[in-house]
Amino acid sequence: MIMTTHDVQRISAQIWDAKLANDMTAVAGFIADNARFVHMGITFDKAGELEVFNDKIFIFKAVDIAEEYVVDYGSTAIIFKKMILTAAIGGNEVQNPFVLSEVFTKTEDGWKLAAETYTRVATDFDTCKMWGT
Repeated sequence: MIMTTHDVQRISAQIWDAKLANDMTAVAGFIADNARFVHMGITFDKAGELEVFNDKIFIFKAVDIAEEYVVDYGSTAIIFKKMILTAAIGGNEVQNPFVLSEVFTKTEDGWKLAAETYTRVATDFDTCKMWGT
């Protein structure tokens, strides 16, 4: 089976659709067992990531992606997304500008999400440049 960066983007979109629907069972199938997640300095493994969503500590409400690009390294692909994320965190609704890095690795079962890092944009969002696009 030939898997392309378009497959990675499709899988990322499916993950986001499932997160917005709070369907963590669907999300879990796309995540590598040894994956790591960084949310503004808090690091989770796969079980921890799923737990904060299942326990509704994190509830993603909306995402507005301003820019996106993929870097293909063969068996690894990284998607960079400049986005505004609206979420309920610990019961408080917040809206934050982020650059999200999603690292995917090619496995026998297809592309799997291996790491995800949310970096808050501390400058003007509209003029924030993602180099490499």
